Amino acid sequence: MSGAGRGQRLIADLALLAVAAAWGLTFPLGKIVLVTLPPFAYLASRFLIAALIMALWLRRRPGAAPPRAWRLAALTGGVFFAGYALQTVGLGMTTAAKAGFITGLSVGLVPIISAVWLQRTPPKGVLAGVAAATPGLAFLTLTEGMRIGVGDLWVLGCAIAFALHIVLVGRLAGALDAVVFTTAQIMTAAVLGSLAAAVEQPPSGAAAAIGAMRPAVLAMIAFMALSGTVAALIIQTWAQRFTSASHTALMFTFEPVAAAIAAYVMLGEVLTRRQLLGAGLILAGIVTAELKQEHEHAGVEAT
Repeated sequence: MSGAGRGQRLIADLALLAVAAAWGLTFPLGKIVLVTLPPFAYLASRFLIAALIMALWLRRRPGAAPPRAWRLAALTGGVFFAGYALQTVGLGMTTAAKAGFITGLSVGLVPIISAVWLQRTPPKGVLAGVAAATPGLAFLTLTEGMRIGVGDLWVLGCAIAFALHIVLVGRLAGALDAVVFTTAQIMTAAVLGSLAAAVEQPPSGAAAAIGAMRPAVLAMIAFMALSGTVAALIIQTWAQRFTSASHTALMFTFEPVAAAIAAYVMLGEVLTRRQLLGAGLILAGIVTAELKQEHEHAGVEAT
């Protein structure tokens, strides 16, 4: 690889780490917002702001995308929203740090879902990573009475949805315009979030809750819409021009670490020794799976 190529790879890696840090920060911020707003009112507000930004950007782009592109992107956006819905509901019933590590399992689940989809046996490195992460999940989530919290189960569902979303993006992103693809996903999430908020409570109640928000809470939602949704998807699309999908996933393993740090600083959340062991095993499993995959991809490319 040339010096310019290495420089681009380094910048892409730093950009992806920044995305992971932004996502990690949304866990404690989201928990703070959920004190004021119900889950779906919060999601609707976040995605409506992001959709407005993307719609303004899309107006500046010449030409129209074919209906098929919008349909495929909307389908992917539905899975994207499902992940956030499960995560947000679960976040209200568990700690931000635990939610961050459980969500991080989505990275390790990607090759499993891909293998089932393509009917191929997962690589040995992936199986080793899952073997490490599974007891880690138990240490992190099980109580002394060997029960798993309801909130942890919701977040585990979110990890599965996000893993499926990553697989769908990997299969469709190369064939669809990046801005249209991102815009359609966010707009779908905004529509679904608004419908869910209307079911969650009457529109008048949701409007009153949003109207009564403190400026600090509104600022948090706007920050998450800009950094954790719009900027994150745009940066990821740009950065993946210079690095592999497996390496991207490896950079995203910083997300649960960032979530734990932010939860400690902002909320004073501290994991017990057993939970720290579980978090460490999950992180080790994710990194093991991704490093093995990247090594295998590098060998194929060299060949």
